[in-house]
Amino acid sequence: MKKLVLDLDETLLFSKNEAYSPACVELSASGLTFFTSFRPGTKQFLEFVSKRFECWIWSTGHQAYIESVWDYLGVSGFTLWGRDYCVKTDRADVDEPYEKPLRNITGDLTQIVIVDNTPSVFAKTPQNGILTKTWHGDPADNELEHLSHYLDWLSRQKSVQRDHANWRFETLCLRTLNGL
Repeated sequence: MKKLVLDLDETLLFSKNEAYSPACVELSASGLTFFTSFRPGTKQFLEFVSKRFECWIWSTGHQAYIESVWDYLGVSGFTLWGRDYCVKTDRADVDEPYEKPLRNITGDLTQIVIVDNTPSVFAKTPQNGILTKTWHGDPADNELEHLSHYLDWLSRQKSVQRDHANWRFETLCLRTLNGL
């Protein structure tokens, strides 16, 4: 089965230390309280992809934070990897100080794809990375709906390695051809 790595923060949800929207929920981890909003369609998206991929949630956040969010969502079948599974980088030219090395999951990069809002995360494996728009709470966002169609198509391909730069356009074309 192909493998899917999903970023958590600003890809599937947005969290802050204070309430910032009526849609956010109050959660806690390791004695700290935080407020989280979920990108529209997050739970349905996660349930959908879990039937097509072996799935990881990989965040540069601490493990307790990820587990708290995941307990709230109540979606099973995901491996949760926090900051301890990331590799700290010393590069000043990137906007994310951590890498998420896909080879920690599999040596066969033709069978693994990562979805993240930070392109530097998959700089070493660009043909495995799908860049999403950063999400900070827009209730009209439909990125996960489009992404689910693309990932559905991708799950049926021999290899997931490709240039994913135009995935939104390709999804639109696929949906038009299929009458969706």
